[in-house]
Amino acid sequence: MKALRSGSKELIKEINRFKVLNIIRDQQPVSRAEIAKQCALGVSTLSYIIEDLKSQTLIYEVGEANSTGGRKAKLLRFNKNHGYIISVKIEEEQILIALTNMEGELLTKKYASFSQKVTPKEVTSMIQRKVHQIFEDENKDMQLLLGIGILSSGLVNRHNGTIIRSSMLGWENVPITKMVKEKFPDVEIFVDNNINGYTLAELEKGEGKHHNNFLVVSIGAGLGLSVVIDRKIYYGSVGGAGEFGHTTLVMDGYPCHCGQTGCLEMYASEFYFKNKEQEIKASNSTLTDLHFSEVAKAAKNGDQIALDLLKEMGMHLGYGLRNLINTFNPDKVIIVGEGVKHSHLFQQEVFDIANDNFFEKVNINTELVFSRLKDDAWFTGGALLAINQIFQEPIYEPVKSEV
Repeated sequence: MKALRSGSKELIKEINRFKVLNIIRDQQPVSRAEIAKQCALGVSTLSYIIEDLKSQTLIYEVGEANSTGGRKAKLLRFNKNHGYIISVKIEEEQILIALTNMEGELLTKKYASFSQKVTPKEVTSMIQRKVHQIFEDENKDMQLLLGIGILSSGLVNRHNGTIIRSSMLGWENVPITKMVKEKFPDVEIFVDNNINGYTLAELEKGEGKHHNNFLVVSIGAGLGLSVVIDRKIYYGSVGGAGEFGHTTLVMDGYPCHCGQTGCLEMYASEFYFKNKEQEIKASNSTLTDLHFSEVAKAAKNGDQIALDLLKEMGMHLGYGLRNLINTFNPDKVIIVGEGVKHSHLFQQEVFDIANDNFFEKVNINTELVFSRLKDDAWFTGGALLAINQIFQEPIYEPVKSEV
């Protein structure tokens, strides 16, 4: 549990400063009068904070507000070019690294592949090399790197910066924040589960922008879930809320990399295709590569086995979503991930089953949608993970990373 900081004049000043800054970030362009109304701060106090933020190049004045009479008020904007953020996504066979501005807008990106079961030490060294390469290639000043947001599969404790377990990577108790901090001692480092990162992008820039309670489900190489309640991601006890892929769909079913059997992830993601490999080989299918994109490509070319695989996967996913809707009664379920590109091949099965849920029987509909955001939303989410923490009101004592 986080410890609240003791009250002091300095703490109140810090809270007010961040409160003003975040109003500008969220509502820009915004006038001083509107900020004052929301903060209930005196004119002199607000003026001092605004001048301080301007002196640090965090905000700037732009244009003028409409006026019903008298002098027009200047509007304030957040300076998205105040610094840079690095966003990292660690996948099963590669790392994806992007440079963004302070609003999570993508400036450039790089990829680096590795063999399976790579060590955390090797990955952190790859991150270090790629980050330096990006700043050199883009002719940017490393002194302006303010934060690094890291997204990973598995069970992640974001408070102490540890990947507790990622069975897809074969990692356990990896202090990833500490390891990356050793490479970048002057930069703030943050880590979270990858689907939670994507959800930050949906909250600020996607389907979740105008909803308070919704779910984000990712389909592709695996299956992930993020739960949003009152516009906050629900993390559970140690950050493990959302291990939806490891709920049991089939008793004594396919063995899962997590150590259980019959997990939904083995039936409603790319793993399903791999689990059907022997049957595929015994058929007249053209399939030789069982990655999601290749199965979808074969289906588009008329391969009946591939078409059947995708429809069966869609049915399994539909049952999983039905269970989620019956459990959480969300406003909306947003489906994201690699599978979205090929959703037309299985979406009917998903919708038919998921929409036949408990709430639909009493005319309470749950909206099911595929994300409108593109693949780069992972980078946006990783960047927002860092940005939102950097600008969070400092009411809690910092949590020390555990070795």
